Amino acid sequence: MSFKAWSARFLQQVRGVNPFAGDCLPTRVSLFGFGRPTLPFPHLWNYKDPIKIFETFYWGAEKETGSGKHNRYIYLAGLPPVLLSRDPGIIKAVLGATGDKPGQFDRETSPTAGIARATGENSLLYANGQVWLRQKRMSAEPFSRSNLFQPEKFHGFEQTFRITVAKRLDALRSRQQASGEKSIRIQLESEIKVVMLEMLVNNFFGGRVSYEELRDRFVPALVFLIDHMVSDTVAPISQAIFRMLTGRNAILKQKQADFEALTDIALSGRA
Repeated sequence: MSFKAWSARFLQQVRGVNPFAGDCLPTRVSLFGFGRPTLPFPHLWNYKDPIKIFETFYWGAEKETGSGKHNRYIYLAGLPPVLLSRDPGIIKAVLGATGDKPGQFDRETSPTAGIARATGENSLLYANGQVWLRQKRMSAEPFSRSNLFQPEKFHGFEQTFRITVAKRLDALRSRQQASGEKSIRIQLESEIKVVMLEMLVNNFFGGRVSYEELRDRFVPALVFLIDHMVSDTVAPISQAIFRMLTGRNAILKQKQADFEALTDIALSGRA
């Protein structure tokens, strides 16, 4: 963008000009205010709480009238305006006009930049356009409703999942008896992560990996990689410098290797 275009946009922002037009005008989100959940844009101290950012967009919106209650925008620092909508009609219209055809809105690829750096640009998670469509068609048949929801396949899944749950209940029962207490408190989130991953790898894909290895190796690796991809998307340069200075690049490589090993285990159970 030229300096002239940037300065014109910045002047428009200072004057408070609404960059949108039409019958459903959004209202502007203020950068200043007391009592709101957080700042209305992601930064290093709030990017892990996107719900708070969304709440801040609509903080004080009940004072607005018409479509301004549900459609809000932020416009600052010479950057393009960001629109956030909770109006079903607006959301449907935007989704319908988004794609890779001429005249349509482009898909926003910046949120997947961190994913691409971690998994490769040709992965199903990252690719857009024709590459994504081709991969989607290739994966559609084995994951289709008609293929998955067969009584014999679902019965087998139910049996393996029943075994998984029974083992966890036995472990909880043994811990309860050993404690001698009438009640016991456990952290459900960590247990749910492992059971969900076990259900996916062992029950769905037919791989073979122990509960202990899932809990101690693969779940921590996935949690680390997800946090890395999010932070690497929000602040890639500062995060790269931070990893270099703290030696976390070695940890990242190890977690990536663990993820690749888990992928190989999962795929080994499928043709």
